[in-house]
Amino acid sequence: MERPFPLINKQAARIIQGRHTEVMVTSFQDKILIIVSQYGKVGSVIHTSLDQQSLAPTSSNTLAPTSSNFLLGAGSSTSKKTQLYQVYASHISQMVVHQNPQEGRPVVLSLALSIQEPDMEHSVSQAQEQEQRQLDRDLFENVVDMVNECCVW
Repeated sequence: MERPFPLINKQAARIIQGRHTEVMVTSFQDKILIIVSQYGKVGSVIHTSLDQQSLAPTSSNTLAPTSSNFLLGAGSSTSKKTQLYQVYASHISQMVVHQNPQEGRPVVLSLALSIQEPDMEHSVSQAQEQEQRQLDRDLFENVVDMVNECCVW
């Protein structure tokens, strides 16, 4: 009898805000690798693990504490992209554990997304700022949906 390949891979692609966006998720024995790219490249790599004590049974509304470390591509801690990437990493790790409370593997997340940094030299109107926030929120929700479609946990 032929054994299945030990890795499970799932992928999805769609156009988000006019950009081709790809997601690939691979389940390794010791980690979950998630690659999200709008550039066809790996991008920043973030290792996220859950606090092992938080894996004890808790209310379904309780979020498990996470620890995220940039392995590659960390920008300035005040960079909008760096801050948003940390939000992506935390949220996706929380989603994995929420969907499978027994999941204890760390998540390695690679992000290469088109996130516009604010222009500090020119002031923007409140309406433009709100529009950019909405675009960021829309990108986030679409990426999370795509990762969810590729569930391997």
